[in-house]
Amino acid sequence: MHKYVFLIFILNTLQNVFTFNILCIISAPLRSHYMAFQPLFRELSKRGHNVTIMNHFPDKEPLTNLKFINLQDGEINVHFNSMEYYENSYTSFIHIINFLRHVTIPTNGPVEEECKNLFNHKNMIAHRAEGVKYDLIFVEQFLSDCALLYAGVMYDSPIIGITSHVLLPWAYNRLGIPFDIASDSFYFSPSGPNPSLLAKVQSTLGLLYLNNYGRWQIHKCIYKVFSEYYSENLLDIEYVAKERMKMVFSYQHFSVTGARLLAPQVLEIGGVHIGQAKPVPKDLEEFLSNAEHGVIYFSFGSNLKVSTMSEQKLQQFLQAFKRIPQKILWKWEDNRFPKGYDNVYTRKWFPQLDVLCHPKVVAFISHGGMLSLSEAAHCGKPMLAVPFFGDQFTNAAAITHIGLGKTILFERINTENLVAALKELTAPEMQENARNISKRWHDRPQSVMDSAIYWTEYVARHRTGPPSLPSKQNTWFESTLIDVYCVLMLLFLVIIWLCYSIVRIIKMFIIKLLSLIFVRKFKIQ
Repeated sequence: MHKYVFLIFILNTLQNVFTFNILCIISAPLRSHYMAFQPLFRELSKRGHNVTIMNHFPDKEPLTNLKFINLQDGEINVHFNSMEYYENSYTSFIHIINFLRHVTIPTNGPVEEECKNLFNHKNMIAHRAEGVKYDLIFVEQFLSDCALLYAGVMYDSPIIGITSHVLLPWAYNRLGIPFDIASDSFYFSPSGPNPSLLAKVQSTLGLLYLNNYGRWQIHKCIYKVFSEYYSENLLDIEYVAKERMKMVFSYQHFSVTGARLLAPQVLEIGGVHIGQAKPVPKDLEEFLSNAEHGVIYFSFGSNLKVSTMSEQKLQQFLQAFKRIPQKILWKWEDNRFPKGYDNVYTRKWFPQLDVLCHPKVVAFISHGGMLSLSEAAHCGKPMLAVPFFGDQFTNAAAITHIGLGKTILFERINTENLVAALKELTAPEMQENARNISKRWHDRPQSVMDSAIYWTEYVARHRTGPPSLPSKQNTWFESTLIDVYCVLMLLFLVIIWLCYSIVRIIKMFIIKLLSLIFVRKFKIQ
């Protein structure tokens, strides 16, 4: 009996040694962003760690070690345009409009509101009064660095940045990673790797703007809020990003987002939100099992309301669906769907992963969001990407580049090109490409969840991450080798000056010698 008591004591002691208090700050009021991280935070809780999450969407199913600080009743509003807005957009410039929407920071805009919410929200005030200490802090890396600075000044804890998409353009410099405009895929570009000359010009201008005026503008808003609520020992944002942030977990994987230069501090966690697919509900199974030629799943996610498209655009989709042999599962938000389309099954919500992994589903029409792209790769289903905003343009470019599917802008969709695209997606070649990509997606030395848990605990244990690249400490002057070129230019000028001086000396010597010879000759005569 005493042996068992002693064993339980040892196990409890070991659990306490390896149990960490973890804070997760997801301050952006976007549900899809939190969905990418939710399973990781829940798994940390299940493995015994005490996890506190600051976000706008607390889980409905609480866990023992999982606590939420709800930011939802703040004053931040996120507006998404209707589908008709995108029907009338200037297609050739829509990605530029998307870029400007992300980097234009109005006074008292979302960045400032999000930052203020961390200070004046009643739940945040109550949490600060508790004086809780944390072993590790996760901070979402999106447009605003307010949460990063908040974590840096409020807590003496190592930080892990986490993204629901590929690395943002300004993250490269913070990690010491060179960004090659000539070959790398720019976050806001629809061109993918090895872009055209026009795309390179656009990306160069965009990167210069983001890394200079754009970041300065965002940081100005953040410092303004901090000066109002917390001015004591205020840290530099870039210092926190480079020194206090020990790792970055980025929602990407080379099998779908392409090869990228990565630092040891960057961990690819693409697919971390994906669990085990389950059987679909009975009514869906009946619809799917009766589809002789398979089913195409159509969803633009939760932020876009497909039911807001115009009647003309809706008819283009419906006429295209009449001309293909496959049935359609369509995520439709209201009860006003036209009657008489027996091959189309609509619902306000579908269990997306379960549907995509069903053997009868043969293709996926999506906005190209990173979570949807990951699930399509996971299940091995070709995609028709229709990008609207955010990272969807670069994701769509990746989909086309790797051969997982095709891309059509919403304004350009008509019955003819939609039918042609869906026939290409359901062709044997594209189906085989998707299966091969799915094999590479799954073929990893360690599950993405176990890898993320390991490195989370590593940073919490050691209060540091893997070694950073030495180039992270370089200034732009040093990174661009301007100092080296200046030295080389100086050496070149010195050599030119020496050569010129030597030539002048030789010339003077020759002239002097010749003059002496002529003088002597004249005297002799």
